Amino acid sequence: MKINKYLVLGFAFALGLGSCSLDTELYDQKQGSGAYSSLKDIESSLNGIYYRVGSYPFLGNYATTVGDFCSGMSTGSASSGHMYSYSAFTFTSTSAELEDIWNVGYKIITGSTEAINAANKMLEDGTIVESDHTTTYNYIAQFYALKALANYYLVNLYALPYSESNKSQLGIIIIDKEIPTAFAKVSRGTIEDTYTQITNDIQAAENAFEQAGEEAVNSAYYMGMMGLQALKARVYLSLGKYSIAEAAAKEAIALKGKGDGTATDNVPSDETYVSMWGDVVMTDEDLFTIKKSEDDNLSANSINTLYKSYYATVQNNVINKFGANDIRKQLLIDGDGGGTTTAKFVGKTSTAVCNIPIFRKSEMSLIIAECEARNGNIGEAQKYLMFTAKRDKDITSTSDLPSTSADLLTFISEERIREFVAEGHRFYDARRMGDLVSGDNFQNWDIQKFVFPIPEAEINTGTGCQQNDNWSDYLPAF
Repeated sequence: MKINKYLVLGFAFALGLGSCSLDTELYDQKQGSGAYSSLKDIESSLNGIYYRVGSYPFLGNYATTVGDFCSGMSTGSASSGHMYSYSAFTFTSTSAELEDIWNVGYKIITGSTEAINAANKMLEDGTIVESDHTTTYNYIAQFYALKALANYYLVNLYALPYSESNKSQLGIIIIDKEIPTAFAKVSRGTIEDTYTQITNDIQAAENAFEQAGEEAVNSAYYMGMMGLQALKARVYLSLGKYSIAEAAAKEAIALKGKGDGTATDNVPSDETYVSMWGDVVMTDEDLFTIKKSEDDNLSANSINTLYKSYYATVQNNVINKFGANDIRKQLLIDGDGGGTTTAKFVGKTSTAVCNIPIFRKSEMSLIIAECEARNGNIGEAQKYLMFTAKRDKDITSTSDLPSTSADLLTFISEERIREFVAEGHRFYDARRMGDLVSGDNFQNWDIQKFVFPIPEAEINTGTGCQQNDNWSDYLPAF
């Protein structure tokens, strides 16, 4: 396969992060499809996109963590200032993190779209020789997958959660095949339109991987078919299409090749589970993970330092959800600035260096359990739920789990809190599941009505992007 081993690390020194989200200047990437002249150019562009995905403004920190600080999971430190405004709910439409997520998300989307267009053109005009076609489709598939991934995070942060009542509300700016020129008039599509774009891109990625054949990547360090199926499961769960979500989750587990995600699966031992965090090697849990290394020249804004030297802590209401004999409590440690933090991102060889899991096998088992519970299949739901639930050593069999759909869904919601501490799931989960959210400083917040503001810098371009009106009216009461 003609691709660098560590694309996720690529171009760490070469890339700058700009401010105009729909500006088509892509820094180290090629400018316009006419600037692409070889397959090597496509590969270089893919390197750049992977770097952006793993950079601190996106899944390397902000897009992963921001929701945890607004959903009663984590608290930012007033002394360091990092993420404090989010757990205190004092952020605004000019907050740097919200602007960075939007900007880099659209760099991923526009860069991927441009590279797909260029690759298809070179396939059509014969610039890429036939012997390189499968490699090209492998790259195209990853661009589609990364584009869908970026759109999914953006629509969940800057638009309301998908539902029958919300689907006609404003989503995000949709980019299919045409990239807006600088300062062109744009508008936000609906939430339903945005999800249609996401599912279309997932389908296009699946088609391209099929054309890639044996060239199709299946490593957790890339958005290959394994990561794509995990994304598909998460997307269709958000859409309430449970049969599709469950099938995709099972396919992701099958592609990993480490069991079937049930209680009888090759579940990591207690020691393996606790020790796998903070490492730079792939684990049996990883379906798509952000690979990091000492050579990354990590920014002080990385997730690794956020929960260590920047004193972010795990909230007490989360800590109290763990049973006395839950092995996951071992990952809760004393924070450098006081309180309790997580050991998940404390690197083993260097404090600030470790991989960042985006999709894990445990998530797929919990997705399957949720789908089965929603369909009233109690036994099947319990079977998949045991994959993570038995990390609480007081849960030894399915008889220790709830036995009705409603109670199972409540348990699954809380189990996802226990399993995904600091991994950035709670904001999305609570809005999808309709939970009233409580944190250490607020109670019973209807998070489904809340949406982050579109960055003011985007609104001020005058290109037509509409703000989420009255977004601050739906912040929690203190």
